[in-house]
Amino acid sequence: MHYLFNCWDEILPQIKTSDKAMLLLDYDGTLVPIAPSPDMARLSSQTRGILEEISLCAAFELAIISGRSLSDIKALVGLEDIAYAGNHGLEIECPRGKFTPPAAVKFRPLLEIVEQRIEEQLAGVEGVFIEDKGLTLSVHYRLVQEPMVKEVRNLILKAIRSCMKEGNFKLTRGKKVIEIRPPLEWDKGKAIEWLLEIYGRPGNLPIFAGDDATDEDGFKVVRKLGGISIFVGREIIPVSADYYVNSPSELCSWLASLPGSCSL
Repeated sequence: MHYLFNCWDEILPQIKTSDKAMLLLDYDGTLVPIAPSPDMARLSSQTRGILEEISLCAAFELAIISGRSLSDIKALVGLEDIAYAGNHGLEIECPRGKFTPPAAVKFRPLLEIVEQRIEEQLAGVEGVFIEDKGLTLSVHYRLVQEPMVKEVRNLILKAIRSCMKEGNFKLTRGKKVIEIRPPLEWDKGKAIEWLLEIYGRPGNLPIFAGDDATDEDGFKVVRKLGGISIFVGREIIPVSADYYVNSPSELCSWLASLPGSCSL
C-alpha cells in the first residue's frame, strides 16, 4: 500500500476524468475513531459538514457503507439524498432505489436463537455487548479485560457453534467484534457493485475507504473495477487496498480537499 497523500498527483486525474466519482465510506474506524461502545462513536459537526459539501458537489455521489443497521447509520450521519448501506450491505437505500436480499429477512428467527444462546453462555461476564442489528448480530468484547479476551472469544464461538445444527452462519471477525450474518453471498463488495450499477457504471469511478478486515470485500471489488481503495489505520493489516491513511482525521482532511480540487 502507498501513503495516500504521497500519491495525490496520480489520483486526482483519475477523479477529474471520470464522469462522476462514487465515494463509498465505511463509518466506524473510518469516519470516526473506534469507540469503546457503538453508541459513543459520534460524527463530529466538522466531518458532517465535509460530507454534506461533498454530497452537494456535482462531481460526486456519496454512499455510507457500514456494518451498523440501516436505521442506525442513517441517524448517525443524518444527511438526505445520499446512499446508505447498512448491515454490511444487506440493507441498501438511496434516492434511486432500495434493496434487501429476501433470504436475509427469513434468517431473522435463527438470529434470535443465536443471540439467546450467547447471552446464556456469557451470563455474568463483564464487558460483552451484543448489538442486535435486525438482519445481523455483532458481539463486541472491546470492554473485556485483556487477560479474559481469549476465553471470552472462545465462549462466544462455542455458543454460536451450539446453534449450527439449526442453520449455518457467516462469521467475520473485526476489531474485537464477531459478526454473525446470514449465509448469503452478499457483502460490502456486492453492495458496491449494486450501487455502481444503479448509478450508472461504467463512467463512474468508485472510491472506497474502510478500516478493517470486514471491508476486504469492498477493497477487492474496487480494485477489480480500477477504482481507488483506501485503508484507514496505523496498524496495517493484509488487505487489498492500494492506499492508506493513518487515521480518520487524516481521511477527513483528504475528503475536505476533494470538492475544491475537483472543481479546478
